[in-house]
Amino acid sequence: MKEKHRMLIEHAWLLTIDPENKVIDEGYILIEDNRILEVGVQKEHTQELKSTVDEIIDAEGMIVMPGLINAHSHLFQTFTRSFADDKLLYPWLKEEIWPFASAMEWDDFRLTSWLGCLENIKNGATSVIDQHYVHTFENSSDQVLLAMKETGIRGVLCRTFSNYNYTPLLQEEDETILHSLDRLTMTYHQSENGRLQISVGPINPWGCTVELYQKTYDYARNHGLKYQIHTAETTNVVDKCLEMYGLRNVHFFQDLGILGEDTQLAHAIWLDDEELHMVAQSNTSVIHCPVANMYLADGIARIPEMRKRNISVALGTDGPGSNNAQDMMEVLKTAAILHKVNTLDPRVLSPEDVLQMATVEGAKMLGRHDIGRLMPGYVADIIFVDWRKAHIAPVHKPASAVVFCANGNDVDTSIIDGKVIMRNRKVLGIDEQALIEECHVRARAIKKSLG
Repeated sequence: MKEKHRMLIEHAWLLTIDPENKVIDEGYILIEDNRILEVGVQKEHTQELKSTVDEIIDAEGMIVMPGLINAHSHLFQTFTRSFADDKLLYPWLKEEIWPFASAMEWDDFRLTSWLGCLENIKNGATSVIDQHYVHTFENSSDQVLLAMKETGIRGVLCRTFSNYNYTPLLQEEDETILHSLDRLTMTYHQSENGRLQISVGPINPWGCTVELYQKTYDYARNHGLKYQIHTAETTNVVDKCLEMYGLRNVHFFQDLGILGEDTQLAHAIWLDDEELHMVAQSNTSVIHCPVANMYLADGIARIPEMRKRNISVALGTDGPGSNNAQDMMEVLKTAAILHKVNTLDPRVLSPEDVLQMATVEGAKMLGRHDIGRLMPGYVADIIFVDWRKAHIAPVHKPASAVVFCANGNDVDTSIIDGKVIMRNRKVLGIDEQALIEECHVRARAIKKSLG
């Protein structure tokens, strides 16, 4: 029988995100394999613990907290950051992103996935959900999953698709989509000790036939998979659905019978009161991507109202093409201050609210209720934020320091599934500079090929 690995984190400033939002000034965490055994105040018996553990990490000067969960991204877009500024969503897609994606070669999906996973880890995300919709090469999804596996991040490959009314370059046949979903689910879902998962992702309300929606929703339900859809991201998305079906986005989904606790609406900006009611009544979730929504001038989602209705709201970066980064620390601050200024209410979203969205609510998008808190029994997905910086210190309140002062470059250490993945800002096992240089060369080559 394999011996259990025990790790002790000591001298930590703990931001537990537990139900009481408890903060422990001088704390410790005891981990066995991938689970937290104890969380408490540093005390004399931690000296006794030292003789029982295999690894000790001194977290002096660190705010230690649950890892952030990036609930919506597109990793292939790591090659398109700062590529196409100052455009609305549809022209941005049609004129820039679709042609670029179509020009990517097989190995580019490996490079973008590795760089995207690296970026997420270095910016505080221990989990990422990747809506991968570029299938110009067979099995490009495997490149994403292999990068997730080998970098050590907790990853969900949301197998995204279109069969209708989308750019022909990215459309697929129903049979191809369903076969791919089945192969990916059978091969990867819950592999790597549950660290890798598959979910199902129709691209948007108008890019799939009604029949495909129903087939893929049935597949997701029968296999216990989550179902994530771009929803009401712009007024044009709403208008197109009205033109095609005579229904707004959420009304259309309700008619299809695909709302529910396993369904996730990415963006969900332009929802009316009745749609908010439907989302709340069906226990459907929302993923808020404030930086990307501001960059593309999409609009401002009604997040405070959603939370008042007990709608579960998680946070995401969206793809680097429409965010320019995958810095979940930046998303924390943006989410808080955007809604303060939009409502003219400084109390509308507290730092604790935003952190809850990025951890506990994000864990729900993974289908997990044992991730997102520093509590006994929870999985050890943990980050260390170095507060000994001129732009953070002095710290009066750790939650405020993390949300309003810190950025992704302040994440020092990352533990995922009980394993140290990054230490002193170095992601273990990756030649970061060589990867960056290779990605830069390929991205420039693709751009040049487009003229």
